[in-house]
Amino acid sequence: MSFNAIVILIGWLIALAIFLGFIILLRYIQHRERMAMISRGLHPSETRRRRRNRGILRAGLITMMVGLTLLIGLYPIGFLLPPNLASTPIHIGPWLLPGLIPFGVGLALTGSYYLEQNSQGDIEDPKDTRHNKKDDTNIIPLKERREGPHA
Repeated sequence: MSFNAIVILIGWLIALAIFLGFIILLRYIQHRERMAMISRGLHPSETRRRRRNRGILRAGLITMMVGLTLLIGLYPIGFLLPPNLASTPIHIGPWLLPGLIPFGVGLALTGSYYLEQNSQGDIEDPKDTRHNKKDDTNIIPLKERREGPHA
């Protein structure tokens, strides 16, 4: 094996190790965050659900704006093409597809955020124990657990 091939192979292995190390670091940070929330008496799945919903809205708006920007940027191409290729009255053609596709995806994500937000109030999560009175009596805060007779 030549020296260049070994250098390239080692470079790829280092890049892979950095990538996997970053994923492990993110998982560790998420674990620490979850344990801190539990120790403070917060319910991690409820917070994650709210964060996910905001993420869907943010992703939808960003994707929709990228699509709109591409549409605006590609629209003048219809005026530059020969008349036989751009014969539509408002110069719409296939060159607008790179903008229409992300615009449609962003519109769908934004719409799903609002549709999901309306339906969440109607349906209760069976795993959500906040409304379950018999489970609330069994929960002992962490400070009381440490100070109790079992400490």
